[in-house]
Amino acid sequence: MLYAYSVCTRAQALCPLKSTMKPIIPLPPILLIDDDPLVIETLRDLCESMECHRQLHHLDTGSAFDAAADPTLGLIICDYRFPSSSGVTFIEQVRKRGIETPVLFISGTPDSDAVLKAANLKRTAFLSKPFTISRFREVIYGLLELSPSVAA
Repeated sequence: MLYAYSVCTRAQALCPLKSTMKPIIPLPPILLIDDDPLVIETLRDLCESMECHRQLHHLDTGSAFDAAADPTLGLIICDYRFPSSSGVTFIEQVRKRGIETPVLFISGTPDSDAVLKAANLKRTAFLSKPFTISRFREVIYGLLELSPSVAA
């Protein structure tokens, strides 16, 4: 089973996908927020493998507020934990601004409290690392309300 964070080059990780994936519809722009540049790079590659060729990248929640207001955004993928804040706090502030973009929280150290906090926000999902590429796709298509039969 291939995991998104297995030890291999990006080309090795994505090569099997390109040969086995059915054509998929392009995804809307996605905002990626994580304090680890390697995670951002991996998420970017996963999104591109799903025909999402426009992503906005931010390493902290402070710099991502203006980007979150982009009306063309289809999804926000956000780390759950940051050194000085949390992804949930960031999304709560985004929601207070009237922005209802779907959100996927990702965490390497999930706990039941994290999952409950994320579940209490509208239009959110939570993935624990490591996750499979197929699970990543399934959650994204679900948040975007795309039928897997149409999107995969």
